[in-house]
Amino acid sequence: MRLTRLFMLTTGLLLVMVIIMLARAMLLDWRTVQAAQQGLQAMELAYRAMKVAEKASFERGPTIPVLNDTVPADPAKHARLIKAREASDSAMTDALQGLTDAAGDINPTAIAQLRKAQEELTHARTAVDRVAALPYAERTAPGARITRAPIDLMFSVIDTALESVTMLSAEAERIYPDLSVPLVGARYGAELREYAGRLGSQFTAPLAAQTPLGMQERRDIPVLIGRIEQLRKLIEVQSRNQFLDNRIRAAIAEMNKRYFGIGLPFINELTEAGIAGRPYGIESAPFVARYVPEMLSIVQLRDSMFQVAKDGAGVRVLEAKRRLKFNAAIGLAILLIELAVFIIIQRFVLRPLLLNTRAMNAIMAGRLDTVLPSSKRSDEIGDMTKAVAVLQDTSRKKQALEVEREQLIEHLRVASNIDYLTKLYNRRAFTESAVQLLAQSKRQGWKIALILFDIDHFKNVNDDYGHDVGDAVLVRVAQIAQSHSRESDILARYGGEEFITMAFDCSAEDALLLAERMRSALARTDVAAAAGKTFRVSASFGVVSASAKDVGNTETFIRLADHALYRAKAEGRNRIVHIAFDATTAGSLIDAHKNT
Repeated sequence: MRLTRLFMLTTGLLLVMVIIMLARAMLLDWRTVQAAQQGLQAMELAYRAMKVAEKASFERGPTIPVLNDTVPADPAKHARLIKAREASDSAMTDALQGLTDAAGDINPTAIAQLRKAQEELTHARTAVDRVAALPYAERTAPGARITRAPIDLMFSVIDTALESVTMLSAEAERIYPDLSVPLVGARYGAELREYAGRLGSQFTAPLAAQTPLGMQERRDIPVLIGRIEQLRKLIEVQSRNQFLDNRIRAAIAEMNKRYFGIGLPFINELTEAGIAGRPYGIESAPFVARYVPEMLSIVQLRDSMFQVAKDGAGVRVLEAKRRLKFNAAIGLAILLIELAVFIIIQRFVLRPLLLNTRAMNAIMAGRLDTVLPSSKRSDEIGDMTKAVAVLQDTSRKKQALEVEREQLIEHLRVASNIDYLTKLYNRRAFTESAVQLLAQSKRQGWKIALILFDIDHFKNVNDDYGHDVGDAVLVRVAQIAQSHSRESDILARYGGEEFITMAFDCSAEDALLLAERMRSALARTDVAAAAGKTFRVSASFGVVSASAKDVGNTETFIRLADHALYRAKAEGRNRIVHIAFDATTAGSLIDAHKNT
């Protein structure tokens, strides 16, 4: 085959390859733009659903004074309730209209959930109006708690609306995964606002009748406060790790100042008074007027998170559009260059083209160290030489990514040392680490201690409450143990409900103090079960202390700790048994343990 024809065929082949690559790149950019726009739409719909939950939650505020209004009724209180209902209806209409307009692209279950919330809101309002129409004495009779039932119905409205928020957020995350982190933060804010509202609603009936808190309020208030604090910590973690925008930081500072600095302490004061049976010093309407404004800082935080997420997604959309235009322009330029190359005279094009083609083939074959032909020309051949260099650089980067992938696989292998449930070391990782650090302790002349503890009657927990609660107990025990351990200690889940800690440079007194902190903290920790019930668990501890140079191996040390643990259980559980390691007596103790 003549080189001229070969040149034409090669050029034609390259032209097709370039077109395919450019078409693929432009298609990917177009899909990115579409995904970002659809994700923004789904995010906007999720925000509208959040507004429904917010307005319905806000409606509870003016509802409480109406339910507890005296005779004759105060027109101003009813006017505020009507205004709040209008705001809820407007938010609901806006959300349903948006979902209906985008119905073809949105999960229909989300629309159904929002319509269900609308029906539940109507039902709750009917209950409110019915109770508000009752005689004042019947509404506020001590122990009747009749005004709480409509408020509980309004809770269901929020739960249903938030389910729609979750579905829409999941849809936005599925369409455009970059939105997952900011949407989680916004949902945390929405949940925090709702739980803050529910916390205030616990005082509806007690403040109306000026009676102490009932058993239900005494159970629910600590749970709600705990969830509020948990959401606060989650939001703060999100702000540190993801949201670097000053608007988020300012909103968090304002929330900490107003709600957690003023609103929540006020709730704590009322809770103490309600439990002790002291006068509250405030009635329902002044309580709402004082507490609800402090919750606005939570709404402002949620809106700030959403706006930052929306702005970020908008920037990505613009970037994707600019990239699409840029790639289209580059693609057109490359096509023009290829056409120009096609008509260049043979002696100015053929040989450089062949050299570049050979270099490109070598790169595609994986020979990334191929020496590229040099050219100082500023025409199309020079452009092609530069393009080959770009291809080589891209291939090298791809090769580097493969190396990173292998490193990631190695990282995952290391992660296999972690217990999937408690996030502590597993038994294998503990054994490997203990052997290494025991050798180091011997070289340093340290004292060491081994603490082996087991949750008492853990089988009863699984039998009585189910394995999900049992898993929650294991996670909680791990958290308590970790919070009381030093950074240098090795803490692991040794098996089942058994945990183990090896402490280095630790005296017997320090080890006993550490074990006692864990034992007492665990014994006074409430664990949540079904239906708002709580229970407590305890643990038995076996502690062995020694000088590292006297310990022959970790297996002997662990067996002694197991013997001490066995004694702690035999002596009644929920206690600590300590054995000072003595090489002359270790064997007899282990033999005695085996015989029992």
